[in-house]
Amino acid sequence: MQRLFICLEGSLLGDIVLLKTFDIAPGQVQTFLWDGGAEAWSQVILAEEICSANLRLVFHSWPQLSEHEGIIQSVLQTLAEVVYRLWPSWYCQDNLFADDATTEAAVLNSYRCLDWQRREAGVSLPWLKAAVRARQQGKVPLLDPFPHSLQLAQLALAIDPAGIVLVLALAEPRPADHRLLALARAVNWIAIHSQARVALWLPQSLAQAAALDSILYGAKVLPCPLTAAVATAEDEAKHVVFPIHGRPHPFSPGEEKLAQWLARDRELGQLFSFNQMVRTKRGQTYLVDLLWLEGRVIVEVDGYRHHGNRFGFNQDRHRDYDLLISDYVVLRLPHDEVLNDVEVAVEKIRDVVRFRRRQLCHTREVSL
Repeated sequence: MQRLFICLEGSLLGDIVLLKTFDIAPGQVQTFLWDGGAEAWSQVILAEEICSANLRLVFHSWPQLSEHEGIIQSVLQTLAEVVYRLWPSWYCQDNLFADDATTEAAVLNSYRCLDWQRREAGVSLPWLKAAVRARQQGKVPLLDPFPHSLQLAQLALAIDPAGIVLVLALAEPRPADHRLLALARAVNWIAIHSQARVALWLPQSLAQAAALDSILYGAKVLPCPLTAAVATAEDEAKHVVFPIHGRPHPFSPGEEKLAQWLARDRELGQLFSFNQMVRTKRGQTYLVDLLWLEGRVIVEVDGYRHHGNRFGFNQDRHRDYDLLISDYVVLRLPHDEVLNDVEVAVEKIRDVVRFRRRQLCHTREVSL
């Protein structure tokens, strides 16, 4: 059984961060009650241990509930969008497919290991062929000919064969009882057919809703965050799926644009790797946006929503302190700056790299 780590800011403890752990088995639902709002993801920081556990999380929220079929369809849409953006790194494998092939058959014949599909239990070859064809046509692999149960299973496998954590959040404080009943049935159905570990976030106003009895048993009540986040920055779509390792985040326009510019830069192009794990002297593990390992330089591309409130501000300062005493230099770039003036962002990175090189050179000279 994998363990889901969640950090929250305690409303009575000021800036202290509480670490709570909960066990969720594949195919099961754990309900959490809080009043943070489905949009306040900056108040729910997944502890960095989850990166080490190689758990991949997918987030989906409902501002308002629809009927049963609409609930399932919306989750399918999010999973299909994640699969679309992860191409060609499906099944957590890079270079599994030939991205330049012209037909789905040619793509499928380019497996690195010929027996991969036989070893990967549960993969539907008809669905995979249709999904590859859709991706080559620039379409999200939401495939009507296949039943929802099969699509849920296949999309979850394509995101991570080891199993995903599906974080579902409802913002509406008091939906109609028949829609709450539909939610309870849909969430359990989604967990069973996707074999995901489902964390369901509900407003505390629904703690006594009889229609939710089947998913409220064993619910955890979490402290309300002190501040609310405002969903304004485009880059916050990157938090639909977490974590991503070794490449720019497919949902972050800033990281994608920065990767393109760095790849063309003779001085910087070979230095940085995207979304890397860093362990500090205090034993903390962080997932950083860009890392120049030899020079111990970290670049973070920060959006406003997750960094422009009290909780995010405090978290960033503690993280920077932890990295500083571990001999890392951290450069934070606003996401809007990267998108609107990427040349300036690249020059800032260049300045930090050159500063660090001079610093390291001086240190070596002193040691001699």
